Amino acid sequence: MRRKTRKALNLSAHHAGVALHMLVEEGKIAAGDIARALKNRERVIKELRKRLAALETAARPAARRLASAGRRAARRAARRAAPRARKAITRAQRIARQAQGRYMAAVRSLSADARVKIREIRKESGVDAAIKAAMKMAGAK
Repeated sequence: MRRKTRKALNLSAHHAGVALHMLVEEGKIAAGDIARALKNRERVIKELRKRLAALETAARPAARRLASAGRRAARRAARRAAPRARKAITRAQRIARQAQGRYMAAVRSLSADARVKIREIRKESGVDAAIKAAMKMAGAK
């Protein structure tokens, strides 16, 4: 399999000009070849610019639609992301949530049968009694 060879040289514009001048003087490249290559380059650049302009005019309406849709989405996101003040919970809510957390921690390590028993105790006697019973069951394990 052939290796890829490096074809591009890292030359400054000045060095490239000097090299071309030397090659023309040595007769390795004709001045007409250089003029023809430069003319072709200009023609290719002109053609590419024309094609790019055609693409820009064709894409302009779509770009406008995308830009306006993006602005609308940004406005919606800004409205949605507006920070809202969090409503403070009441003392009773905080106590209830803390009790729920203690209950969940106490019941976590119990078996399914033990959880059913603790649930019954909770319905009859309340969360504190259920927590005490769950701690006792967990300690007796």
